Amino acid sequence: MNSPLLLSFPGREDCVSQLAVDLAAQLRQALATQARASLLLPGGSSPQTLLPQLREQTLDWARVYLSPTDERWVPSDDPQSNWRLLQAGLPQAASLDPRQAATAEAAVSAWTRQLADWRPFAAVLLGMGEDGHFASLFPEMLGLAAALDPQAVPAAVLGLAPSEPRQRLSLNLAMLCDSAWLGLLAFGEGKRRLLDAVLADQPHSRAWPVHALAWQGRQSLRIYWAP
Repeated sequence: MNSPLLLSFPGREDCVSQLAVDLAAQLRQALATQARASLLLPGGSSPQTLLPQLREQTLDWARVYLSPTDERWVPSDDPQSNWRLLQAGLPQAASLDPRQAATAEAAVSAWTRQLADWRPFAAVLLGMGEDGHFASLFPEMLGLAAALDPQAVPAAVLGLAPSEPRQRLSLNLAMLCDSAWLGLLAFGEGKRRLLDAVLADQPHSRAWPVHALAWQGRQSLRIYWAP
């Protein structure tokens, strides 16, 4: 089994600087042998410090295909839209909005079809919540076990968050792991305690979605953490 790797940094600036360098190196490697490099990034607070540093990396950004790991079912111009955040942060990349249909159910099918041509991804970076969720795969969510099955058919799925806006679109674990590089960005002591429990495989941590991500066995997870 590919064990997760925890990379600890003294400060958040150091953390995101190294992450930006590592992501850019992975994208350059992909672009050296193929016409495009596909990149999935999280929304929320995680990328807000990362995107400016990533944007400064020397890359042929027009050949980088970008989409979020998950999305809130809100209009694309809504301030809570992950796609809106990523598009503004990396404007030179070719970004794909998950909202490709009038309903969330139809959108997950369309998004799944569109990402099929992107796989395997060059790099996938995820964020994590205080409850141990990643993407929009939340503890006790309906359909969670199937969404966390690493042997499932790679697909987009419907997610349901505990807070508004509750309706979400998310990629399942099998889709997220279909990548040459898999990372997780987390800040704060609370998340470090959670990660330590996951990395020690403590029984109570197995109820958290991030445990399935860390121990899925398909792709080694690189965890970037700072206080």
